Amino acid sequence: MANGLALIIEDSQTQAQIIGRMLADEDWTYVLAKTLEDAERVILQQHPTLLFVDVFLAEENTLPHLGRLRDLALEATVAVMTAGDRSEAIEETLNIARKAKVDYILRKPFSRNQLRAIVQSAEQDQAEGKHRFHALVIDDSPTAGKVTGQMLSDNGYRVSIVKSMEEALDNVDIAHVDLVLSDIFMPGMGGLAGIKIIKSTWPWVKILAMSGGLSNRITSGRATSAAVKAGADAEISKPFKSVELVHLTLEMMARPTAGYQERQA
Repeated sequence: MANGLALIIEDSQTQAQIIGRMLADEDWTYVLAKTLEDAERVILQQHPTLLFVDVFLAEENTLPHLGRLRDLALEATVAVMTAGDRSEAIEETLNIARKAKVDYILRKPFSRNQLRAIVQSAEQDQAEGKHRFHALVIDDSPTAGKVTGQMLSDNGYRVSIVKSMEEALDNVDIAHVDLVLSDIFMPGMGGLAGIKIIKSTWPWVKILAMSGGLSNRITSGRATSAAVKAGADAEISKPFKSVELVHLTLEMMARPTAGYQERQA
């Protein structure tokens, strides 16, 4: 028995077949719509639980219609697919998609693993009957990142994990997360500079700064306080317990932040 029905809104037969094969490998069935009119008909008649929407259908830009698609498929997981070319501006795509409450932004070509992560998240959302907050963990320690991510996942978050601030900022989907948990001391750009960029660019994203201090040169408290000055909404010192992290993130997500009203517009 198939896990669910996906709707692929894509005018390229080749692209649609590639995505369709990936979905079939995950035991999902799919329907293809080459126009928005066909897509709306499928949504109303077949009620797909996963939508992949290309930004361009022939010469038609689908971005102005994302809100309509979201309203028609309130319970579905929605992913927007973008090549970032032609007349499209990535920033415009991100802003419109976020206002339409789209769940994912995918830059073409995307991998089988990226699609699998979306499918698995959609399956979990269906099982729980709700859309989950998306948390991004940035930590150069694979162990720390995995443990932190598991704490959040165990408490209902959809979690992405990256090992550097550069990797996080290179991902177009960063503007689509609800919560960022960033270590402060990392190779490269590091947490403080990255936190400033994230908060100034995407003010609605909540940021939790994490630090265990840096040897004897700076205490954990001074480090996280510096992160708050850089734009973090809250701070937590390593090591922390799951209950501490969960209580803090729950309190953070309940607080409105700068840009909150713009996001909801």
